[in-house]
Amino acid sequence: MYPARRARQLRDAEPAPSCLPRLPRYPLAMPRLTPFERITMAVEAQIPLVRAMEAALGREEAHRLVRAALDKTNRAMVAKRGSLLDIPTLAEEFAGFGEGVRYEFTTLEQTETTLQNDVTHCDYAEFMEKIGARDLGQLLICDGDFAMADELGLTLERTTTCMAGDGHCNFCYHVKSARP
Repeated sequence: MYPARRARQLRDAEPAPSCLPRLPRYPLAMPRLTPFERITMAVEAQIPLVRAMEAALGREEAHRLVRAALDKTNRAMVAKRGSLLDIPTLAEEFAGFGEGVRYEFTTLEQTETTLQNDVTHCDYAEFMEKIGARDLGQLLICDGDFAMADELGLTLERTTTCMAGDGHCNFCYHVKSARP
């Protein structure tokens, strides 16, 4: 039987007896995920795509395209907030980023216009190492911070990352209008 004809037959068939439970048309709401769970799930799905792009286009071009696509997505996501981010709120959210994982940092400076944190342990780097894709961690996780900061009215300076093997991440955020 042709698939289209069978689909019409199923669609037009008698409804299921009312004694059977009615299943929802779409899955129920997802459980609340931590930032770590959301990010690592997305990264695991992205890795095979990046590897295929590297094979087809070369590493440099593949990473350029992936970074541009992720930056566009990240900017759109944070733009939904509808407002810029102030330093006290950023400090709270920075601390929440490590919810449920070992994410150790020290705040070196916090003013109304600057937040400087030094991350000394990051489970994201360990996760990428464990799944054999640490070489993609900078691209898929770390580098997205710059576009998101920019969209939120901040500049981010960072020259070292745990992901790159530097032993720490040196985050320094500035409110754009207050930049010296």
